[in-house]
This record gives sequence, C-alpha cells and structure tokens, in this order.
Amino acid sequence: MTRDVFLVLPGLVAHDDWPNRLRQRAFVGALAAGSESVAVGHAALCLVGVQGSPLDYKPQFWLPPGRQDRERTGVRQWRGSFDRDSDAMLVENIWVAKPITALTHVLGAVDREVAVSLFDSALNLRVINSAEFVRLVDLMHSRPGVRHVRQWNQLADRRADSPLESRARLECLDAGLAPNDLQRVVLDERGTFIGRFDMTWDLGGGRLLIIEMDGAHHRQNGTARRDSAKDNALRRLGHVVYHLGWEDLGTGELVRTVRVELQRAGRLAT
Repeated sequence: MTRDVFLVLPGLVAHDDWPNRLRQRAFVGALAAGSESVAVGHAALCLVGVQGSPLDYKPQFWLPPGRQDRERTGVRQWRGSFDRDSDAMLVENIWVAKPITALTHVLGAVDREVAVSLFDSALNLRVINSAEFVRLVDLMHSRPGVRHVRQWNQLADRRADSPLESRARLECLDAGLAPNDLQRVVLDERGTFIGRFDMTWDLGGGRLLIIEMDGAHHRQNGTARRDSAKDNALRRLGHVVYHLGWEDLGTGELVRTVRVELQRAGRLAT
C-alpha cells in the first residue's frame, strides 16, 4: 500500500464501509510513518472514530525535531508546530493528536459539508466537549479558514449519527425547511418503542413526516426487513415515512419530498 506496508487481507474491509476504510487509511499511514510519529489532522480524527473526512484524504504525521523522513506514497509529513506532551494521546498504541487539535489542522482546507459532519461526529462521540468546541474559533485564530469556522460551528448538532444525516440536514436548512427534531423517539399507541428516527417534521394532529437517511448498513441482511416492520407500525399511526440515501443528496429529491409533504399537510404555503 506504501513503502514497507502490505495489505494481506484485501477483502477484510468492504468497499462501502466508509468509516473503516478511513480508519484503514490512517493505520497504513501510522505503520509507514513509524512509532515516533503522531497522527494529525484527518488521520487522527479517523483513528478516534470521528466520521466525515474525505475518502481520499492523505494521512499526515508529525515527527520529532531532527527526525527527517522522505515523503512516502500516500503519507505526508506534518510541517507545522506541535507539542506532543500536551496535544497528543495514545489510541491503540498509536500516538494521535487530540481531537480538538486535529480539527484545527483540517478546517482551513475543507468545505462546509465536511466541517459540519466532523463537528457533529466529534460532539456525538463526545471526543470533544461543549467547552472545547466553544474554544475552537479561538484555537483557529491564526489559521486559514477561521471566518468560515465561526459560521459553520453554529450549524453543529451532536444528535446527528452520521455524515449522511449531517449533509441531509444542511440541504434542508439551505432550503428553509429545517427539521423540527433529530433522532426523534416514536412510540406506538400502547407506549411501546418503535424506533428512533433521523429527521422529523410536525404535520399536525400528532402526525410526523419522518425521513430516514439510509447508509450502506441498511442494505445488510435483516435490516431492510426490520425497517419495513417499523414503517408499517408508523403508517398505522398516521405518520409519513421516506427512506433516502447518499445517491439522493444534491439531486433536490430530499427537499422536494419535504416540501410536498408539508404543503399537503397545510404546514407550508404552496
């Protein structure tokens, strides 16, 4: 995969398993960079489980002063200042930059969708806390992109479970159709738990428009069958349910669906 690093089980990580593909890329970089290195930026975020980094990111690693290393294919040396004593931690025997520090490494070079996805995931996983998140703009004060970060961090929501949900929410916000709730728990008439759903809008009379953003895991055995049972229970209660996926982002389908259903329920002017 790069100098001195070999993939011996090619099929271990599925092609559509994006979180583990991103982590695999970071692990490869760590092996190539060596035990004295510290993963920074996207590699550090992926190693602590934060989702939202681009699939084609190039892992970056900091090396101690005086340790020179030539660039390797697929791995880049971090040239910025870094204090390993205060800004790094061990994850699975790999030194990684703390999440709040790793965010400052990447935010100047990503777009809004990636930034908000990273914010949502880091907050959802609690790898950064609210106080650290508030300090993010101050930590970025001398870095490129701070003006955008000041705007984007207002859009973060720790309830989002995946970058797919984060990006779908942003599409709705841009269209003036922000969901009323995220990760809404819905019970049946007997108070039995039906499920927790990605985005919901109130249609009146206790009815909800429910949009589920389905990633690759929804195509696994048994998941579609469970989703169908939930959908039937929701429709019996009068709720309206749609399932959309990555392929629907950027097509206008999500916004059209929400707008039509809100208009049909009289919650939005035609």
